[in-house]
Amino acid sequence: MEEKAEGRRRRHTTGEATRELLMTTAERLFAVRGVEGVTLREIQMEAGQSNSSVITYHFGSKAGLVRALIAFRYRTIDARRAVLLDEARADGVAEDPLAAVWLVVRPLIESIEAGEMFVPFLARLAPASADAEYWPRQIEEATDVLQELVPGLLGVLPDRVRRGREAQLYNSVLNLLGDHARNRHPISDAQLNNYIDGWVGMLIAPVSAVTYDLMEDEARAKQRRG
Repeated sequence: MEEKAEGRRRRHTTGEATRELLMTTAERLFAVRGVEGVTLREIQMEAGQSNSSVITYHFGSKAGLVRALIAFRYRTIDARRAVLLDEARADGVAEDPLAAVWLVVRPLIESIEAGEMFVPFLARLAPASADAEYWPRQIEEATDVLQELVPGLLGVLPDRVRRGREAQLYNSVLNLLGDHARNRHPISDAQLNNYIDGWVGMLIAPVSAVTYDLMEDEARAKQRRG
């Protein structure tokens, strides 16, 4: 019985190692060419796997592989954000826009510094991320962190403006950091803090009278059509 149990443990360990190898290999390829630009066969070969059905065995499909990869990386990112959030609350700065943007960005920077290609992968995925096929339901995007941390700030903005700012910030962070990671360009502290300042400004910039007027015009036109 002990030998059988040991055999099961070894197979489980081997299986988990293979899953992680396939995910990190796919992550690296997706980061450069996008999800649709990479075949399962290419991932299998790049991972050094001879079994042509190894990916479907472990993940079911390419979409299953993408969902598993996102969930795998977000376990670390979410855990790190939880620690940073506790620290921000202890310091009394949890509702500071600067602290909120750092909370979004720092786990991504740490992922890049660890040599992971998750951020450039997410940047490639972002245009298709509205497709639930690729996005695990249990994963919350960085914009949800902003809504939790700075409800007073975001709450004063019209809903359409708030949603636009969140998407703009999220896409800017992913694309800028992803470009650095993809091209192996290190980010200096001065560069990173300058980016952070810009993202904070993007988030809290006042809404111009022109923008308000245009949104009201569009709302009235929509009502007439409806």
